[in-house]
Amino acid sequence: MNDKKCVLVIDKDLPLGVIANTAAVLALSLGKAHPELVGDNIKNRDGGDHFGITRIPIPILAATASEIKEIRSQLQSYATIVDFSNVAKNTKSYEDYSSRLEAASEDSIEYLGIAVYGDKKAIIKQTGNMKLIR
Repeated sequence: MNDKKCVLVIDKDLPLGVIANTAAVLALSLGKAHPELVGDNIKNRDGGDHFGITRIPIPILAATASEIKEIRSQLQSYATIVDFSNVAKNTKSYEDYSSRLEAASEDSIEYLGIAVYGDKKAIIKQTGNMKLIR
């Protein structure tokens, strides 16, 4: 995993609650795509169970909506990219999301955030100067 990197890039102009929700959705979906990123379950000294958490750091970077779209486009061939968009934000069920996304053109999709996992050098080249979200 030393040649890999993971970052979340989220629209800095979103309300705090939407930023938090976007990060949660992206991380959950990336964990499904790459289960090796999640550690094994652990028992504490008293036998209590604790599910595995991420094995790697996941910085959350601030960007504009247009920057997110550009990063997504630039890194598609170098990384797994999970996105969360206005299409998902405005739906009440996965079925509704699926049908709306299938009907959407790429130009009509506004990305609230992306999770990126893949080639470390390519990801650093695109995101290395970005600030952490605050």
